[in-house]
Amino acid sequence: MKKTYIAIMVAGLMGTGLVAKTASAEEATSELPYGMTVAGDIGVASQYVWRGVTQTSGKTAVQGDIGVAVGGFSIGGWFSNAYPVATTANGGAPQFQGRDVVEFDWTASYGGDIGDTGISYSVGDILYTYLYDSPSNFNEVNAGLAYGPLSLTGYYVTGDSKSKAYLKGDIWVDLGASYSLAGFDLSGTVSYASWKKDAVNRATVANYKNGISLATVGLSKGFTLGDVAMTSSLTVSVPLATKQADGNRYIYGVAAKNEFVAALNMSY
Repeated sequence: MKKTYIAIMVAGLMGTGLVAKTASAEEATSELPYGMTVAGDIGVASQYVWRGVTQTSGKTAVQGDIGVAVGGFSIGGWFSNAYPVATTANGGAPQFQGRDVVEFDWTASYGGDIGDTGISYSVGDILYTYLYDSPSNFNEVNAGLAYGPLSLTGYYVTGDSKSKAYLKGDIWVDLGASYSLAGFDLSGTVSYASWKKDAVNRATVANYKNGISLATVGLSKGFTLGDVAMTSSLTVSVPLATKQADGNRYIYGVAAKNEFVAALNMSY
């Protein structure tokens, strides 16, 4: 089944997203008129980790996505439960204290091949939105190149979130590699971060050091259960940011630890 458009559609969602932000290896597709294609999946992960930072404090996450593509253009949506409102940087709205945030990410992208070079490209936009925590909403644009098993994708925040957790000018870059062996899909990513300097909203400057910040390694396998396409995956993320005086390594100003995610997805 054709997977290229799904990979492009979720490029911005993946980041080093570790869990169901990666489209399943056996994602189902349906053919529609005018060359339109629709695909999606839904699944459960042991936790939700995004760019090396846990978004559920180790709690289980239910996640899913759906995308529609025509030619090289695609749009899509992705959701997951996330952190409790009480732990957000801005405290959230009082009436929502204690509730789990629900994250909805909306993507639009275009991609294709550069002649006969074997190089493919993608450009896109991702709007991150949070039910019960709208001050954390923010937008990123992204652009990427891929050649064989290698890929390079950059992300740029286009405006400050009201919570100031994300600032215009923040840059995240992923250098990735993938390989299939004996029916398993292997992947690895090294990520570089460049943070917008802000003495007011990022007063603890030591927690926002530019440089290589994260490494991730993933293993997944697609299989069928009856007529249902499934994908199981295991992913490990290791923060590489400079260790600070308190012994922690920080990503987005949050202490990042070694994280492990197990996930099971069903395609539809």
